Amino acid sequence: MGKHYGLAHQVILAILNKLAGEPIIEGSATKDWNASEQGLVSLGAASTRKKLHSLIVDIGALTNTATITIRLYMKVNGTEKKLYEQGFTVGTDPDSCWVVNGTIGIHDVLRVTCQSDNAADDGKAIAYTTMLEAM
Repeated sequence: MGKHYGLAHQVILAILNKLAGEPIIEGSATKDWNASEQGLVSLGAASTRKKLHSLIVDIGALTNTATITIRLYMKVNGTEKKLYEQGFTVGTDPDSCWVVNGTIGIHDVLRVTCQSDNAADDGKAIAYTTMLEAM
């Protein structure tokens, strides 16, 4: 005879599973970073609430002394807006840059872009890793 669990037990298990977060998202993109601002990764989904706990961008493969500008975009009242912009210098700043180090809520697609001020970075890879949690 198997155990029978009530609705309250099932709800508690669902909450605990949600707290474990989603699988880590990792990847890289190879683009012409100097030619123009390029998309690195898009996180989340339209009309879907998520907690973003961490976003790390690895600029270590780019040209020494190049400044890499990382920007974040998301819709505000239905129109995509730039929410964040910061420059990191290869060889001076850490290779892996904390762009988000703490929890922020997102309610739509969060678009992450990068741009280099050095033409030698065109065709090079930028890697990323991120942690999301469903709300």
